[in-house]
Amino acid sequence: MARFTWYALEQGLAPGIGKFDKADIPDGSVLAGQAEHWIANFFLNSTLRGKFAQPFQTYVFNFLRRGRQAFAEHARARDLTLAFLEGDRQSASKYVDALSHWEAFVGQSWHAYQLLAKPLDIKMFEKGDGSQAERLNAIYNAMKHVESRIENGQILEGATVPVWLENEGLRSIDCLFAFSETREVLEEIAKWGNALMDPITTRETIQRWSHENET
Repeated sequence: MARFTWYALEQGLAPGIGKFDKADIPDGSVLAGQAEHWIANFFLNSTLRGKFAQPFQTYVFNFLRRGRQAFAEHARARDLTLAFLEGDRQSASKYVDALSHWEAFVGQSWHAYQLLAKPLDIKMFEKGDGSQAERLNAIYNAMKHVESRIENGQILEGATVPVWLENEGLRSIDCLFAFSETREVLEEIAKWGNALMDPITTRETIQRWSHENET
């Protein structure tokens, strides 16, 4: 099989691929809990016990759907990234497969965040605050608006992708979103997912959070 220089791979595949040789990616399965069953439980609880008023019921359903998929995409992205690093690090298809699932994870996570922020009137971040939410959004936008990034020269010169993989995490010209932070995203999604899957007990759960924060 032909072997290419790292320079050729960085120009034709992704920036920094030659230095991408390790990744400490959290195992999201330890956080998943009931995630796989959120949709089924929400449907049963809403049908047999009680539901939220509209349109919050629909926001919650779609949050749970996006959140459940975020866990699935994270697991797949992690597996494919580690397989790439442990195998042929010149495999274009394996690198792109891993990156594509990271893209899906970011998208599902950001949409999950927004599906809570909208009805609860939560502002996710202030521009320039450097928060996790702002950087997740920046990575999401870089991946989503690849056409305008190319057109406006908002990718590295000679690069083929607006977001790439580094040892620390997902990198664009705007920011770094660390692999360690993906655990925090999943924790937040799981926290709300477990609370919202039963509309009857949601208020009690949120009140308990408020009490715990006060103490």
